[in-house]
Amino acid sequence: MVSALNFARLGRLSLALLLGLFCLAFYLPLSSKAVNNIFYIGLAVPMLLWLLARPRALVELRPFAWLFGLLALMVALDAGDPAGLKKALYLMLFFVACLFLSARYWALHAPLLLFALCSLGLLLFALTDWLWIWTHSGQWIRYGRFLGESLNPVYFSLLLGFALLYLWLFHIAERLQQRSTWLMLLGLFVLSVLLVLCASIFQSRSTLLGYAVFFAGFLLYKRLFLLGLVLGLGLLLLAVLSGVDDLLLQRGLSYRLDIWQAALQRWLGECSLWWGCGNDGALLLGHFHHPHSGYLAMLYRNGLVGALLFLIFALLYLRYARSPGAPWLLLSLFGWGSLLTTTNGVLTSPQPLWIYFWLPTFMAIIAGQPQALQRYLQRRDQALRS
Repeated sequence: MVSALNFARLGRLSLALLLGLFCLAFYLPLSSKAVNNIFYIGLAVPMLLWLLARPRALVELRPFAWLFGLLALMVALDAGDPAGLKKALYLMLFFVACLFLSARYWALHAPLLLFALCSLGLLLFALTDWLWIWTHSGQWIRYGRFLGESLNPVYFSLLLGFALLYLWLFHIAERLQQRSTWLMLLGLFVLSVLLVLCASIFQSRSTLLGYAVFFAGFLLYKRLFLLGLVLGLGLLLLAVLSGVDDLLLQRGLSYRLDIWQAALQRWLGECSLWWGCGNDGALLLGHFHHPHSGYLAMLYRNGLVGALLFLIFALLYLRYARSPGAPWLLLSLFGWGSLLTTTNGVLTSPQPLWIYFWLPTFMAIIAGQPQALQRYLQRRDQALRS
């Protein structure tokens, strides 16, 4: 039994390292297949074997049955072909990886802290390079290359924003508040400046939108809404005086309103009201492959049925992400807010969305039901002793 426990510790350490690698892989010039293989081989397969090793203990995961059931239903409705159904399995195994690592605090937080610190370094590097380019060209560019390869500036910015907010919530905010509320507000101001810079460098309004939702949720949670409102107005004034608002509006609304209108018109006029348009490859406005809104995409692709399922998921999520999971719930608001203007839904194979949306969402659910996790692990230990 001792050797089995040592093996479990080694497995948890290995999985923690692989989670950190998986998070960082989205910054690297790797193909989607390479990133997917890190997840499949490093996280999915070990978690599947871990579950199957003690099948009788699975009954203790009943409190999470609603999550597994809704994921399966939403993916079954969304999948364009039988192969697409595997996305439900991937998401469930990613949830199990979060469950497995959350049993030990640093098994989960060590790789996330490493990811966050590396992200902070990347942001400072991008800021320095961005300013250097401006001094030589006189233009504020949209930063779009890293390590000699082009990048998706929106996803890159969202990953950086998630990392900054993780550092704030789990390693900075409480320490500052214990010393002084005003010191915490000063820290929040610095955090806000960093998020605005991040959004400006990559010209990602989705990052700002996600942060605005987080900012409001954080202030309400801390009951500092009036002071936070003053802070927010001060940030807005600073943005106007520094010209950041003009920089972020250089690309206008990026055709978002036109794309959304075209998606709704096609759904109402050419597709099923109840089942949506599916993944038919149609080009909106003759150019765009999807509605550029996670919420609208659920309606466009899967109709009222899909939108209703996602609404039920969101409501149950808010119900089960109770006070023990409050930091994760607050962190997840960033991802939920960013969905307003980006992505083609949330039911995907491994993508950056998994880090800034699914990971905090899954962790809020797990942290909100600590007894379920404890019972499952105890049941596994009893099976091991017998």
